[in-house]
Amino acid sequence: MPTSLLVMTSAFGVVDQLRTASDAESVSRLVELELSTQNLIHSLQRERSLTSALLAGADQYRPQVDAQRRATNTNRQDLDRLVATQDTASSRAINAALANMSTLGFVRESADTGRLDRTQMLDFYTTAIVGLSGFSAEGDLGQNDTRLRRDLQSLHSIGDAKEAVALERGQLSGVFAQGWFTPNDYLRFTEVRANKLNALSRFTQTASEPRKADLAAAMKTPQADLSLNFERVALDGADGRRLKLSSPQWSAAMTTVGIDLREIQREVGDDIRDRVSSIKTDSDRGLFLYSLLAAATVVVALMLWLYTFRSIMRPLAVLTGEAHDAAERRLPEAVSRIQSADDPGSVLHGLTQSSLSRRHDEFAEVAVALDHLQETAVRLAIEQAVMRYNTAESLANLGRRNQNLVRRQLGFITALEREEADPNQLANLFELDHLATRMRRNAESLLVLVGEHSPRRWSTAVSVGDVLRSAFAEVEDYRRVTLRRADKAMVKGTAAAEIAHLLAELVENALSFSPPDLAVEVQARSAGSDYHIAIVDQGIGMTPEAMATANARLRGEESFLISPTRDLGHYVVGRLAQRLGLKVWLHDSPLNGVTARVIIPEAMLHPAEPVSGQQHQSQPVPVAAASGPGSGVGVNGMLSAPIPDTGPQPVASGALNGAQPRPQSGPRHAAPGTTTRNGLLKRQPKAAGTRRAGSRPPQPEQPRPPAGPDRTPAEVRSMLDNFRSGFHSTEHVNGREPQ
Repeated sequence: MPTSLLVMTSAFGVVDQLRTASDAESVSRLVELELSTQNLIHSLQRERSLTSALLAGADQYRPQVDAQRRATNTNRQDLDRLVATQDTASSRAINAALANMSTLGFVRESADTGRLDRTQMLDFYTTAIVGLSGFSAEGDLGQNDTRLRRDLQSLHSIGDAKEAVALERGQLSGVFAQGWFTPNDYLRFTEVRANKLNALSRFTQTASEPRKADLAAAMKTPQADLSLNFERVALDGADGRRLKLSSPQWSAAMTTVGIDLREIQREVGDDIRDRVSSIKTDSDRGLFLYSLLAAATVVVALMLWLYTFRSIMRPLAVLTGEAHDAAERRLPEAVSRIQSADDPGSVLHGLTQSSLSRRHDEFAEVAVALDHLQETAVRLAIEQAVMRYNTAESLANLGRRNQNLVRRQLGFITALEREEADPNQLANLFELDHLATRMRRNAESLLVLVGEHSPRRWSTAVSVGDVLRSAFAEVEDYRRVTLRRADKAMVKGTAAAEIAHLLAELVENALSFSPPDLAVEVQARSAGSDYHIAIVDQGIGMTPEAMATANARLRGEESFLISPTRDLGHYVVGRLAQRLGLKVWLHDSPLNGVTARVIIPEAMLHPAEPVSGQQHQSQPVPVAAASGPGSGVGVNGMLSAPIPDTGPQPVASGALNGAQPRPQSGPRHAAPGTTTRNGLLKRQPKAAGTRRAGSRPPQPEQPRPPAGPDRTPAEVRSMLDNFRSGFHSTEHVNGREPQ
């Protein structure tokens, strides 16, 4: 700040000196313009006086009038050239005054021919002279220097006095030539004389002592005394009596006085030139000194700035490097150690202190604050890690307890299903089984979010069809899921349950965003070494921003702790996809809705073992639905679309979901028959002697019709649709709801 003030002070001084020099230069140009104008005015004054005597009848002045007119023309040409080189208010005023003199030639001609009287002539010349001298009061030039200002005022005053002397000479020359005053002539004479005395008085107030002495000497010459005597006589001629005064003597005396005043005017002009030159010299010297001071100030300021910069930037560079090192290496390493420790609270951060903390200045305080910030950050990281560790352990413990309870519940429900013979009660048990299965998925989702693995793992491979059935069994509205295609493939048993969990989350998401009267379509096919699964809903779609956010979650790039709980399914899918190496993303469907795509890599697939008498890729055929809602059955107890299954015998869906495997001949794998009101298969009665008391006797099993010829998928689909429509129509006619 002090350096800036010094520079500003020097700058103001430089500007002031420049302004003073510019003002002095303007005064110099003005003085040159005024002196040149005074030359023209002096010529017009003499021409006016001689013309006045000529109009009064003094023909002897004709040669002098002609010579003076030529001198006037020469002075005007000089003034025109000087005015053309300037563009100031004074030069524009002089141009206007010269334009008003355009009729000078006509006035001269009229005076020569006698068509112009003396009063008109005097008015014309006086108006022209006043117009030329009116520019003198231009602006405030010279106001910065007292002496220069007084000299300018003196120059104007002596010019006014000289004009009054010339006008008085011209008026009285005519009066003395004719011998008497007219009333108008006397009045003009007294006004002009008063103006002359006033101008001389103003000059003595502002002029320098040498110029005052020059004026006093000019007023004491014999010609000046003679002119004063002529004025006293003229003042007594107001009564119109005849004046016996010589006009040539008066004109000669007043001409001498005018010449003396003209000489004083030149001397004042010379004084102004000298003062302007002195001002310019002083201004140049001051400008040089101020510029030198400003340059020295800038140099000193730069040196101080460089010293200050180095003394500040070096510690700042050290602090910056340590801050970057702490942010990019030390803090992440400490946080990583804390997060990877079994007991985060026992980890010692071991952060080193800043090398500037041993200084005794402000930088040491900043370094200490930085060290404190690091310690606080690590302490908060430890607290957060401990809190997250405890939270994860609590959630995992809660998830495992819930899962154990649900597993026991499923076992109990399974036992009840085996003992139940009433179809209605059995249907209710199936629904309860379905609810428990969904509860188990929620418990497993909690384990997935805290980083735990699913306890359902199998050592043998599982077919994709069974994985899909397991996924469909874990969603609420499984009746609206339509499986369009499923190529044969086997999934490793260690990942089958988690893949089913992932698909169940995606299917349930698709069901929740689809209209309740439209189905969600699922297609699964092999593509080279990978296996692709597409889940297509019929919803309204997603905005690009929402889809980008969802895909980031599906890739496992966001934490579930920063978003609302309604999107937990995305985070579960993301965790499972990261763990299994699956690719999952959403994109717009061709017509409407959103398609979720899952790519199971070759590492998660198990090589299929060919079965004798069958081709590796066979035509799809209807497959009996596994018992329970987890099989993906429709309202008629069969799959909504055929699933090709020519590989090894699939694991029952109940076994994949964590229940105990049941024999194929048991009631949970009964042949297709009528369904319950919830679309589930009815149980077959138990054998005689094993049913509970009060239950109805078992019905004889109907023989299975012989297998017909192989049908195409289209024929099977048509047959199932016709069967479904007829079944619903019959139930509606009978006034009953489907069981």
